[in-house]
Amino acid sequence: MRHRGRQGVVLMAVVLLSCGGAVGSEAVAIGPEVQLFVDDVLVARRAGVLRRVHACEKLDHPVLRADEPWERTDIDRRIYVYGTALRQEDGSGYRLWYNGTQGRLLYATSEDGIAWGRPDLGLVAYEGSTANNLLDLNIESPSVVEDPDPEDPARRYKLLGHRGGGGRGCWAAYSGDGLHWQFYAKNPVVSGGDTCTLAYDAEADEYLAFHKRSHEYRGVTRRLVYLAVSKDMQEWSTSRLVMAPDAIDDRQTQAAGGQHSHFYNMSAFRYGSQWLGLVTHFRHMGAPAEKGPSQSGQDGPIDVQLVHSRDGREWEQCEDRSPVIENGPHAYDAGCILGVTNQPIVTDDEVWMYYSAITTTHGGYLPKKEISIARAVWRLDGWCSLRAGEAGGFVETVTLRPEGDRLLINTDASNGLVVAAVLDSDGAALAGYGEADCVALRGDCVRGEVRWGRHRRLPKDRPVRLRFRVRRADLFAYCVE
Repeated sequence: MRHRGRQGVVLMAVVLLSCGGAVGSEAVAIGPEVQLFVDDVLVARRAGVLRRVHACEKLDHPVLRADEPWERTDIDRRIYVYGTALRQEDGSGYRLWYNGTQGRLLYATSEDGIAWGRPDLGLVAYEGSTANNLLDLNIESPSVVEDPDPEDPARRYKLLGHRGGGGRGCWAAYSGDGLHWQFYAKNPVVSGGDTCTLAYDAEADEYLAFHKRSHEYRGVTRRLVYLAVSKDMQEWSTSRLVMAPDAIDDRQTQAAGGQHSHFYNMSAFRYGSQWLGLVTHFRHMGAPAEKGPSQSGQDGPIDVQLVHSRDGREWEQCEDRSPVIENGPHAYDAGCILGVTNQPIVTDDEVWMYYSAITTTHGGYLPKKEISIARAVWRLDGWCSLRAGEAGGFVETVTLRPEGDRLLINTDASNGLVVAAVLDSDGAALAGYGEADCVALRGDCVRGEVRWGRHRRLPKDRPVRLRFRVRRADLFAYCVE
């Protein structure tokens, strides 16, 4: 299933009635990008299916620890990935920008995304030697985006990060290779707290800065996520609130013995035909019970929730608030997930995100608090599904006008099945394309091709609706190539 390219959904004066009701006669044009079931924007009706987010899979160990002397002190073992992981330009492996102590910016490479090495860059002297992976840019929370076809090759890479002190705020920098960086003439460019993530919207040719601000919201001072937008990394729009915890989040925290919820930061990225976001949910429990050095006065665990958007500007939380990156079961992230890379790495059948894994809750102290970098893995498109049990259920799309004619679905039907029907705009099955004609998909497949008897392709040049019948299975996504 494709995840790059132009916007996959164009809304065309269509009446969208979620989960029931008649659908307008105008069709929605869709391209070959994957269509997730994270929202009901393209759903006309559904019954017997429940929307469920899916927690990631983890390794039993971090992929990077603070092992080098320039990354740690005797009691301070903390490296962070409020940063970025990208493929190498030639596709031969992966590269990672991350932070050590004292705002040091570091760089690592990997062939498989698990074993990471620290190349000797020769850029910054540490204790008389440049044989290290330090970059000559003192910045925290470094988000990097790449423009593979830049007008100015010296600005192929853009970076947004945080600096404290007199120049406190979000600072912008550029680079031709991701290693040699220059600050833009105007800095800081966005005011805000100590975390930020940068995204690039290729459709609008705009940069999006998601950053933390703290103020009273719903009667309590909380950490909240704001957004500013820019065309050139220099002039930015007025920041506005885009993601805040609601009463449901507070009730979750209070049910666990806490006080209220904060959203520490948010990574946002285009995925298929829409945008997804990962929000770090701080469940504030009060002051730490134990006292120690380098300690926050606010304690509680932090995990990660999935949020979604159709344009990257207006955001909604999922129906299912279950964490997609949970704390534990391993000790290295049992306390907090403090930061997540600003974009995923998508392989043929998996999605990877890297995150800051903390052994203690937010109010932990040194040396008990150790922060390392870990990897979260989902199946391709595996963020969220519509799930049906033994009784079965269905989901039916609005009227669509697909560009392609090959229907692929992503499903885990290891213990069940999924069938699809092609309907006209009034909801009647087309001849030869009914559920009885469909060859049922069974098993676990991320690109299951749908066939109906002798038909291997959708009918061309006409609007259609798709109905998926699901039994004992999870339906994650579909696309029309």
